[in-house]
Amino acid sequence: MFFVIVMVLAASCWRGSSDSDSSSDPDISTEQSSQHSSSEAKDPSGGLAVTASRFTEWPFTVSAGVLRCEGGAVTFEPPGGPRYAVNGTAKGVGYPEIMPIWADDETLGNGLKVNISEVLDKGLNLC
Repeated sequence: MFFVIVMVLAASCWRGSSDSDSSSDPDISTEQSSQHSSSEAKDPSGGLAVTASRFTEWPFTVSAGVLRCEGGAVTFEPPGGPRYAVNGTAKGVGYPEIMPIWADDETLGNGLKVNISEVLDKGLNLC
């Protein structure tokens, strides 16, 4: 519960500063401005707080968490942990597989998973 409250407060503060920054910079398009939303905020531990509403396709069974990248290892930590490996680099350095929280794609069936590439790309941008 504490984590969710912190995320909401951080997101509110972050949104306020990004709104003023993007409106004063004529080089930032409306599309770029709309990509930054209150669902995305820097986490005090150095990651990026993200929620399902921030992504076109949310690949997890939890609705929020913290995305991090350290040395090319992209991880995702839902409230209450643990930090899961989003890519092979993170798995290679010892983070557990993301399978326990990776959602099944109901449209594809057969146990196939929701596309995780949008989250992975966002994580790699943090490196």
